[in-house]
Amino acid sequence: MSNFKRVSLVGSEELFRPTRPGVVSDTDDVIKDTVDRPGAAKEKAIVYKTLNFTQEEIDLLLDAVQTAKYPDRVRAKPALDKFDSLDAIRQKIQGAVDQ
Repeated sequence: MSNFKRVSLVGSEELFRPTRPGVVSDTDDVIKDTVDRPGAAKEKAIVYKTLNFTQEEIDLLLDAVQTAKYPDRVRAKPALDKFDSLDAIRQKIQGAVDQ
């Protein structure tokens, strides 16, 4: 690499000059007004619901969590009855959430 020549970056400071210096200070004021505004932070009500699962459903959910947690592991496709059971659990949970 003996023939490598460094080129000076004439005019590169032009790339880093602020284009609109007033925007930064304007943005700070807008952010402060928004953050300091009383009543701006609305607390979302937390609703707790109780769902009852059978031991078989819990085992199926644990297996589904393991599958989701380690997706790179090679697994056989679930049997159709297991797939239907997972879908039934999904509908049970969605029904409880929608109420």
